[in-house]
Amino acid sequence: MPIPLFLIPILSALVAQGLKPLLNRDWRKKLHDEGLAIPRYGGMPSAHTSFAISLATVIGLVDGLGSTSFVIAAAVVIFILDDALRMRIFLGRYGTVLSTLLQRIPESEREDLPYLEKQLGHTVPEVIAGGIVGLVVSLALLWLL
Repeated sequence: MPIPLFLIPILSALVAQGLKPLLNRDWRKKLHDEGLAIPRYGGMPSAHTSFAISLATVIGLVDGLGSTSFVIAAAVVIFILDDALRMRIFLGRYGTVLSTLLQRIPESEREDLPYLEKQLGHTVPEVIAGGIVGLVVSLALLWLL
């Protein structure tokens, strides 16, 4: 029984997310005060990009590149790439500035404040790698179906 087409982008994103611990040395960030290790944002490859490219690939190949659904998927790709590359970088700058300002507050007053991630965005190679994962996983699964 073939898998439903909507699962292909989800599987693509899961493959990209599964690659992150293998491709990123510092993928888990240590929280300073609590000593907990949590996954950080970003990293190689971008799972969001993988999902978006996979979605557009599936729609483009099944419905056609001239379909309305492909145009919508292409718009989603543009928004996600913009978020991954540009908006998160701006948010990371805010995290850096806030962390610098927090260093000026006495340590006793900082203990109840949460950890701030400084790097939230993806680099261009991380986004390209996510796109490649999305394309390859989609084409492979569509070929198998």
